[in-house]
Amino acid sequence: MKTGTIFLPGLILGLAAFFIGCGDDVTNATPLGHHAKISQQHDFDPALLNWEVDNSEGLHIHTDNRFIYLQFDHTAAGEKIKNIQFIIDIDNNHTTGNAQENGADYIVENGYLYQSKSRDTWDWKEIGKVKSSVEGLVDTVQLEKQALSYSGGAFAVNAEALDDKWQPVLYSPSAQDANGMHLKTLYTPGG
Repeated sequence: MKTGTIFLPGLILGLAAFFIGCGDDVTNATPLGHHAKISQQHDFDPALLNWEVDNSEGLHIHTDNRFIYLQFDHTAAGEKIKNIQFIIDIDNNHTTGNAQENGADYIVENGYLYQSKSRDTWDWKEIGKVKSSVEGLVDTVQLEKQALSYSGGAFAVNAEALDDKWQPVLYSPSAQDANGMHLKTLYTPGG
């Protein structure tokens, strides 16, 4: 009986941590939709892009007059990756956007764009499907600047490769700050 009493709270805490970690907060907030990734999708050709930023950990960034392109080569995580997230701080200000994602204003998960609805809770509004290119272990997305309310300044991105249970396996960049938050790769126009 005593073992059951210790085990049950531990199990409940473990399940709560799992659900919160994959974006399913226990409040009435709206989690990410968890759409399945479409393998071998080819809405555009990323080979034609001239990547302006390469963080040396698989994350690439390119912009043009109308779009922001993000690419994540998650080869280092191997074949077990089923899900991809790009976490975008479009104003490069960690005091705005979702605090749980270090100021993220948007997340692209498996080709679907979401906007943060709350600073303090895991609450996301699905904007819709974006154009994607999926080639093996490399995922690229094309985002309209207008859909991101992009002002033309610096923005920051990190990427996550997740397994089939929505647990992160690989981060880019992999480094963390003093608070344990994953760092972001910075894009500076003209930089």
